[in-house]
Amino acid sequence: MVKEQVAALVQAALQKCVKDGLLPPGEYPVQLDAPKQVAHGDFAANSAMALAKQHAQATGAQRPNPRALAQAIVDRLEDPEGLLAGKPEIAGPGFLNLRLAADVWHKALRTVWAERERFGRSDSGGGLRTMVEFVSANPTGPMHVGHGRGAVIGDVVANLLEWAGYEVFREFYINDAGGQAWRLAHAVLARATELRPDVRRVPLDPEDYQGEYVKEIALAWLESEGDPSRPFEEIREPLRRFATAYVLDLMIKPDLALFGIRFHNFFSEKVLHDENRLAAAIRVLDEKGLTAMEVLPPPKGVEIDEEEYVAQPLKVVKTTRFGDDRDRPLFKTGGEPTYFAADVAYHFDKLSRGYRRLIDVWGADHAGYIPRMKAAVAAMGGELEVILFQLVNLMKDGQPYRMSKRAANFVTLRELLETAGADATRVFFLLRRGDMALDFDLGLAQKRDNTNPVFYVQYGHARCAAILRRAKEEKGVEPRWDAGALPALQLPEEIDLIKRILQFPELIAHAAAALEPHKVVFYLQETIAQFHGYYTKYKKTERVISDDARKTSARLFLVWAVKQTLANALAVLGVSAPDRMDAPATDEE
Repeated sequence: MVKEQVAALVQAALQKCVKDGLLPPGEYPVQLDAPKQVAHGDFAANSAMALAKQHAQATGAQRPNPRALAQAIVDRLEDPEGLLAGKPEIAGPGFLNLRLAADVWHKALRTVWAERERFGRSDSGGGLRTMVEFVSANPTGPMHVGHGRGAVIGDVVANLLEWAGYEVFREFYINDAGGQAWRLAHAVLARATELRPDVRRVPLDPEDYQGEYVKEIALAWLESEGDPSRPFEEIREPLRRFATAYVLDLMIKPDLALFGIRFHNFFSEKVLHDENRLAAAIRVLDEKGLTAMEVLPPPKGVEIDEEEYVAQPLKVVKTTRFGDDRDRPLFKTGGEPTYFAADVAYHFDKLSRGYRRLIDVWGADHAGYIPRMKAAVAAMGGELEVILFQLVNLMKDGQPYRMSKRAANFVTLRELLETAGADATRVFFLLRRGDMALDFDLGLAQKRDNTNPVFYVQYGHARCAAILRRAKEEKGVEPRWDAGALPALQLPEEIDLIKRILQFPELIAHAAAALEPHKVVFYLQETIAQFHGYYTKYKKTERVISDDARKTSARLFLVWAVKQTLANALAVLGVSAPDRMDAPATDEE
């Protein structure tokens, strides 16, 4: 793309400086930024200031002189393809302001025409095998709104990585072992005895799951010939298996499908324990000398009778070697694996399957767990990245809003999807960075006007489609690549739109590298605002469809390129790009 081509010119000039003894040998990457003022050109480079000390060292100068290095770069910059309108200008302490030739932006648009639905994709990831684990909700009830935000963040991060050339695997970790699963099983039995007055009543424990959905599971269990007359200890395992499978298959998976969230695999924690996969992880850690028997202080936040407490040596992972504040035990005093041990085994399994980059999406309440898990994965020879997301506050017209909570004692994701729609819910969850709390305004999400950020973007795509349809119906013309016509695009807003379109591949690469899906939403909002502004300003003077065939051809292509870019960005978000929408009352085509 244009930016990379211009950066390559400056890099070549820097290497000539190296050859001439003006810089020490080395590779010097070039950073180009948009100048704060349009009058300063298309790109600004700070290379001379960044490398002023190296320049002084190479030349023996008493003090750094960035302007001298800037002049040396300008003198050695060659532009055989005519990308630049002239020599770069030296500004301030040593900035290089670069202005492109008039036709460069127009020619660069050919990339959109050639790549179409692939415009924005790259191979920057080099096919690196990457696993994104997200949602991983306990299969103990319907997903809530918080799960939804994590689902969207994980799904769009996976999309971004795929667009950036990574080989991505999406996994849902089923927490179907341990205390929470038993609590669900006991709650199902208690509700089943309520439905069967002929058997002894089992009271619902205060720690059991209380939602109305438990009655639904209990009824299904009875219909499958479950026997509530038997003691819980005798039936708890098959009841756990039935209840968690029911929640996963009939509550969680359908909601994920409604939301457009897909996974390659659902990985069971219970299988991890049944097949003793922890042993393999411990064996590797033992071989590396990263385990030990240690006497640890009592766990934090737990009341201990100091007179009766007897410290016992426990097998630990030496996570302190990798930045943790204390070594972490793999087994409890009774010999059963810790919660941490299960996660160690699971992440070892990920590494064993050949995934070199591990990305987990967790709720903010797990923030304190990050150092130990990163340390454990590092000890096993891998690297873990964790994306944290904050809570969601439901609002309506600026006021806190409570939905019916008909299925549980919390607002379910399905209720939100049925109220706001999947497209709006996806975009609203990404309106802020994941690590910031989010106010989700249901009233705004349901509006069909330009105050709704989702409608605003989708209507922009539909408006582009409408313009292209009208051109075909009225003039019999369709968008096409016409290098001779594109120089007719000379309005400042048209050049800005071209630049904005051509930023899309870089935006995708940067958002993927930073694991920041909200950047795509911001890009869409800014791009569509530019397009709506351009269209509205000139629709009575410099119309897209006019009697000037050359301008019409060029502007139709620009509209098509905007439409294609919007569609690609929406595809990354998993949001539809409609070709037809009713215009808001305040807007006329």
